[in-house]
Amino acid sequence: MRKRFSNFGDRLSGFMQGRYGYDELSRFMSAIGIIIMVISLFPHLHFLYTIGFALLILSLLRSLSRNIYKRQMERNKYLSLRSKPVQKIRIYKKMWRERKTHEYYKCPGCKAYVRITKPGKGRRIMVTCPKCRQSFEERT
Repeated sequence: MRKRFSNFGDRLSGFMQGRYGYDELSRFMSAIGIIIMVISLFPHLHFLYTIGFALLILSLLRSLSRNIYKRQMERNKYLSLRSKPVQKIRIYKKMWRERKTHEYYKCPGCKAYVRITKPGKGRRIMVTCPKCRQSFEERT
């Protein structure tokens, strides 16, 4: 016997049961699709509308997919590609926020950023990287 739903929310949740749903990759694809569609309003760029519309449809199809394992693998790949630029942006924001009290130096060995309190100007200091324990000299 088929279950009856009293309102739209119940029907929608019943329809989405067993489907993947909306995730970060779908959200990104939708946003890029909308941006491309807006850019297509400029003269001589009408062909971009098709690409933007295709991204929106693909985002919707991902959300309605029943192949959850494959969608999770796509999401994990997207998150791994996104993590490095996001991490760089976070570190630059932190550097900017703390620019008056701290200085950041890049370790020549492991390329990690080392944060130290701001010493006086024109001094040479020895900095030791906490990750690889390599010491290097920097000028402030």
